[in-house]
Amino acid sequence: MPKFLRIPLTAFAFFGFFSFGCIVGWLALPILAFWPGTPEAKRRRMENAICGVYRGFMQFLNLVRLVGYTRPELPPDFPRSGGYVVIANHPSLIDTLILMGLSPGLASVVKPHWYSSWMLRVLMRYAGHIPGTDRTAALSPSAEGTLDMSQETASDSDMPAVVDRMVAHLQAGRPLVIFPEASRSWERKMRRFRRGAVEAAVRAGVPIVPAFISVNPPMLMKHQPWYEVPERRGMYRVEFFPVIETAGRDLDPRQLNRELRAAYEVRFVEMLRERDASALAAAPVAQLPQT
Repeated sequence: MPKFLRIPLTAFAFFGFFSFGCIVGWLALPILAFWPGTPEAKRRRMENAICGVYRGFMQFLNLVRLVGYTRPELPPDFPRSGGYVVIANHPSLIDTLILMGLSPGLASVVKPHWYSSWMLRVLMRYAGHIPGTDRTAALSPSAEGTLDMSQETASDSDMPAVVDRMVAHLQAGRPLVIFPEASRSWERKMRRFRRGAVEAAVRAGVPIVPAFISVNPPMLMKHQPWYEVPERRGMYRVEFFPVIETAGRDLDPRQLNRELRAAYEVRFVEMLRERDASALAAAPVAQLPQT
């Protein structure tokens, strides 16, 4: 698809997602919540519906060729129930949508302005997302209106309340998706890994599922306007590292976090090589002068 067509189509996709998310949150999910059934049946209905929203949006992006993406097969050691933490690098804006569509029931830590947004706040609460922290804005009323430091600028020690909420969420048997970088990666460098996700998993005694997201060519990066689309659609892929069991093990979250960061760094460098090679192959070959 020509680039001049993908720009307005990208705008339509974002508008459609927020509009559809608003409708689902304010209308569809409350109906499902009051539909007859046991609490467990209601919860599963809600989780499947929310997961379907994320999967449907990614299928739409794939269908109109804004991105290329095929939902991966979950590995044999992927937890099928209970609490667990999926961690991943964060190369683009739609990584959350990709991971939320992996399995029903996944939630995440979201920025306060999304959690309190009039368009998406109902969807956020039904999905079980956890409000993060912000330097200037109060948390939601359910978080007692306290103030805290921004996830993007604060150190690990500044967010004990968020980690406590994550631990409680996991101990209740509900899984999480967390980006240890806390913000999108730079184009050619990963950010440091904050240890909150690992610490929460170790404290709750739940598995850690490391996933790596690659996109080629890069798109929707940090500080990149949505209308700066690449010359060709970004091809997304999700890979999984072996699951790390934490239950009954004496693990140091700091050391484990460093080891995970090192493993991601190796794969990130490989991704950069893949990007550079494909960019070189796609570059137009200069025509040699005729003699």
